[in-house]
Amino acid sequence: MSDSNGDIKTVQQTVQNGDVETGSIAETSISNGNEPPKLYQANTFRKEYRQPHSEDSIKDSCCDHFNSMCNCSSEQLKKGFFKTVPSINIMKKYKIRTDLPNDIIAGFTVGVMQLPQGMAYAMLADLPPIVGLYVAFFPVLLYYIFGTSKHISMGTVAVVSLMTGSIVSQLDEKPGVVKLTVEPYNVTGGNYSTPSPGTPNLISALDVEKMALAASVCFLVGVIQTLFGVFRLGFVTTYMSDPLVSGFTTGAAVHVFTSQVKYIFGLKIKRFPNLYQIFNTYKAIIENIGDTNPATIIMSAICIVILYIVKVQVNTRFKKHLKIPIPVELVVVVIGTLASHYGHFHDTYGMKTVGKVPAGLPLPKIPSFRDATDNFSEAIIVAVVAFAQSVSLAALMAKKHHYRIDSNQEFIAYGVSNIFGSFFSCYPAAASVSRSSVQESAGGKTQLTSVFSAALVLVVILVIGPLFEDLPNCVLSSIIVVALRSMFMQLFQLRKLFHVSAYDFVIWIVTFVSVVVFYVDIGLWVGIGFSFVTVVVRTQVAKARILKKIDPVNAFADESKYIKTRGFSGIRIVGFNAPLYFANGDLFLRQVYTLSDTKPERVRKQIKRLGSISEFRRQSSLKSLESISSFRSARSDSSTRSSNPGSSLEENGFLPTSNDLAPMGRPIDTSMADCGYVHHIILDCSSMCFIDTVGGKILKQLCDDYKSIHVTVLLACICDQAWSVLEKTKFVEKYGDNTYMTVEDAVTAARLASPAEERKLQIYLETIMEESEINTETQLISDNT
Repeated sequence: MSDSNGDIKTVQQTVQNGDVETGSIAETSISNGNEPPKLYQANTFRKEYRQPHSEDSIKDSCCDHFNSMCNCSSEQLKKGFFKTVPSINIMKKYKIRTDLPNDIIAGFTVGVMQLPQGMAYAMLADLPPIVGLYVAFFPVLLYYIFGTSKHISMGTVAVVSLMTGSIVSQLDEKPGVVKLTVEPYNVTGGNYSTPSPGTPNLISALDVEKMALAASVCFLVGVIQTLFGVFRLGFVTTYMSDPLVSGFTTGAAVHVFTSQVKYIFGLKIKRFPNLYQIFNTYKAIIENIGDTNPATIIMSAICIVILYIVKVQVNTRFKKHLKIPIPVELVVVVIGTLASHYGHFHDTYGMKTVGKVPAGLPLPKIPSFRDATDNFSEAIIVAVVAFAQSVSLAALMAKKHHYRIDSNQEFIAYGVSNIFGSFFSCYPAAASVSRSSVQESAGGKTQLTSVFSAALVLVVILVIGPLFEDLPNCVLSSIIVVALRSMFMQLFQLRKLFHVSAYDFVIWIVTFVSVVVFYVDIGLWVGIGFSFVTVVVRTQVAKARILKKIDPVNAFADESKYIKTRGFSGIRIVGFNAPLYFANGDLFLRQVYTLSDTKPERVRKQIKRLGSISEFRRQSSLKSLESISSFRSARSDSSTRSSNPGSSLEENGFLPTSNDLAPMGRPIDTSMADCGYVHHIILDCSSMCFIDTVGGKILKQLCDDYKSIHVTVLLACICDQAWSVLEKTKFVEKYGDNTYMTVEDAVTAARLASPAEERKLQIYLETIMEESEINTETQLISDNT
């Protein structure tokens, strides 16, 4: 114990006498009294270099934007016109000799896919199959004019069809709807009448009512999408993260699959309400499993096997060797129709078929909003989901082929397409992943591909459509089920997603389960809401950390994650990797108090007990020196000791050697730099992307609390947005001189302002640590040799 006390006295004498060598420029400036480097306070920097600015109110900004829209020159009108109709600029650069053949081939290839998918997805939407062909024709033409993507294929898609079906199926249980009353259905080829009671396989009046409701929903979706585009709201889909969209589409795939099971088994089961629909559907399937139609199951199994083998084992595996994929869906539809027609499947086996398909285009008709207004909220969801799927696919294709799309113009293009289609009995359209991939792989160069695709669909609508009367519904269901494979494959990405981000994994699971249990509309809102909750949670669980300097790169980093870090005696540098706002303000305060090891309330009690702040500082310094001397005591019985002839400190015998302070040959603990009482706390604000008014008050409270115990708080790396809030909350007015541009400047300022004894102690510790690192590296080299 006496040796230890002697060591403390020796160290005290050394520090007080200033017998410490200094190395760096900053250290020399501090110890010798030379002029220190110029430090830029954030307040001074902004006064000298920031441009004058004035913040306009929201009203003024809106007025300026409106005036700029109204005061248009002829050049601006021309530019706006070409931006609204991008197909003109695209066709100006069109190369007929090279692009036209590719577009024709790709167009007819996609058109072949449109035929079976259109009819199948129309059945998913609880509408007659012919409506799917309308969707594959009318909206496609308008998107060619107004769309900015060159490679996406518009038309029917599974998720939108499912959501539309949930809306129109409400008419099944709605009282007052006449289901078998003869009512003309007008097409260009004449009047096609609905049947009288007892006549099978014809469009009923209920289907006409459903088509009218679907067209009205399509009009509402188009108007919503157009308004979103006009008001530049294309950013709304950024709130739908990739994990959310993946979980949503996979959950929707479960609903789509479930809706087709009854057709595959040949069961007659009503469509249940959205909430708990899956559970009720499978319960009904189990209860009615005895009524299964064996012929329907056999037909479905054959179609599924053929589709899977050709699409997965042939088209996918030999994609590089096939110019265009084998149109297996069309082949299955044609073969199924022929087999059903000549085998009399409907009459012999009771297999349900498509029924009469009217030839000709529907006459334009203004949509009726009698029932559509009751589903306005659902229309908003359909509009956003259709846009999100389409624009993400368009962005992917644009990135692959090195051109740009305009998300707001895409919103307008989708909206105009749906508005136009609503006058011709269409339901909402969107971009299909599978057809877009085929269009791109088949060599399609521009949206002119969609014109050729629509031309092929038109031929079917006008001439060939009635030939599909005997097509079994189970064939279309088989096409839908196999097409869902890509959506279900997303389940295999969960393991990778969990290792990348646990938050994204939970978002995926919550969205998926919500969609499965509560249906797609409520499930989507739950997923979006939960995503926002995770953002708040991430800021609330953010941890402040102590930063120390890494000299070789002149940077400050977390000492627990990086090596070769060193701290500064009496100075704590705290980083907070999150915005500072009302939800995490108290958390931030508690973490700063803990990390700095200086809680104002506790320090005030100690100062009161000791009688003065100077006595508190003296006691803290003595504890620091005791911790240093403990290293020397740990090696007092060592038989060998390395020496460093170049060190005047060791030659004079005033200081412990490096090996004394590094037992067993290990580097000296950098926590020695934390010795001494804390007189400065530096907050690294570089990760605080924003600070709200509560955050400004929290910082002010922090500075006030530490000022009461003679501890100075400095702020560094404050962004302009946060600075603006600090100005408005009067923080800058009171503590503007405590803000610095960089952490390095703040550290230098803190060291210059620190008490003399603390400066010498800091330099002394740094010298010891440098010697320790040199001796440790020498020892390692010797051991390796």
